[in-house]
Amino acid sequence: MKTLVFLLLALPIRTVYCQEIDSLEVMEIPVSYADRIGEPLMVQKDRNYVFRTPDIYLVNKKSFLAIKNVYQSAINQDKMTSDLIEKYTQTLRRNIDLERKLSINFMQNDSLDLHIHQKNQTTIGLTQKALDYTIYSLEQATNSLELIEQRNRRHRKKTILENILIGIAGIGTGALIGTSL
Repeated sequence: MKTLVFLLLALPIRTVYCQEIDSLEVMEIPVSYADRIGEPLMVQKDRNYVFRTPDIYLVNKKSFLAIKNVYQSAINQDKMTSDLIEKYTQTLRRNIDLERKLSINFMQNDSLDLHIHQKNQTTIGLTQKALDYTIYSLEQATNSLELIEQRNRRHRKKTILENILIGIAGIGTGALIGTSL
């Protein structure tokens, strides 16, 4: 009889208690929540939760905002780093292009310098030939001038000798004329 009374009393209490639990909203956190990416769920006061995950970390609002700020700054630094790497890559590509163009310009300048050097060598060779001809002409002119100078000396000597002979002949003729008169 005691068992019967107990059952009769326990059954209504169980029904009332179960109705009270059913009337409460229970939020279930599934096992997959442990692998979830994104902002965490906000737990509210006076709500019931059933956690199926192996571990749960509770963080207050200030700590969550601090962690969120650190996360955002890390993402921003990643963006800044990727932007910096992209800018560096662009600069590196531009420098490689400029180096290639500079190399082409150097090769063109070298070929132009070689061409100018060959022209200068040709001009120097022609100038050397012209100088050799001029030196030869000057030697010929010098030889001609020496010959003319020798002739002039001979002619002067001859002229002086002739003048002396004419003078002696004139004196002799004058003496002959003067003695004969």
